[in-house]
Amino acid sequence: MGGSAAHAAPTVSASAEEALKRSRAAEGNVVGSHRLMDQDGQPVDITQFRGKPVVISMIYTACDHTCPVTTQNVARAVSGARKALGKDSFQVLSIGFDTVRDTPENLKVFARQQGIDLQGWTFLAGNPATMEALSSELGFTWYVTSRGFDHIAQTTVLDGEGRIYRQVYGENFELPLLVEPLKDLVLGRTAALTSIQSISDRVRFFCTVYDPHSDAYRFDYGIFLSIGSGLLAVLTIIWMTIRMWRDSRRVPR
Repeated sequence: MGGSAAHAAPTVSASAEEALKRSRAAEGNVVGSHRLMDQDGQPVDITQFRGKPVVISMIYTACDHTCPVTTQNVARAVSGARKALGKDSFQVLSIGFDTVRDTPENLKVFARQQGIDLQGWTFLAGNPATMEALSSELGFTWYVTSRGFDHIAQTTVLDGEGRIYRQVYGENFELPLLVEPLKDLVLGRTAALTSIQSISDRVRFFCTVYDPHSDAYRFDYGIFLSIGSGLLAVLTIIWMTIRMWRDSRRVPR
């Protein structure tokens, strides 16, 4: 759990253990229709983002530590994921749960302060009823303390149908914790090979690997070399077998 001073909001107090249990239990939930406003004050329904995976980060703009740190870490992971999976392969939503202070204007300022490129990344505000309903579906817990807010540090990954595929915890989570589930959803770990594109995606799935030394994802051409070496070895054995068989037929009886 993490947080700092902000305006009070209606919610239910819970321990860190209860918050984590609630969050994990939400995996598999489908996030329904919720009307919000984006950073430009335009009405948005969260179901508009279906069709592609979505990364959701719940924040509040008056936070002076946890939310900025989490947002920066999400931005780092998003940058790495887009380099590996494609710029338009998924959407990112930062949703302000402080329904008093998290206005579209303040969310836009927060995005600018964090250096967020708003292309493919939307900041959303909502009313108390909407935020309570959305938080319930996401398994997200926040509550009021003497300092302001405390909340679970949670980043949620939705699939293209709006279903919660994975919860990622912590302010400074490791890059693969967010990128790997996105890789599953974008490239398809179990998708059928029904087209050239699906075959290409499967190749990218297996060949896009995390390099801990550079803390980045890269395309591993060594896999092709290993496959080529193995294929060459098999062909060599077949050729030698055929040659031995031919030589044996030439031996006089």
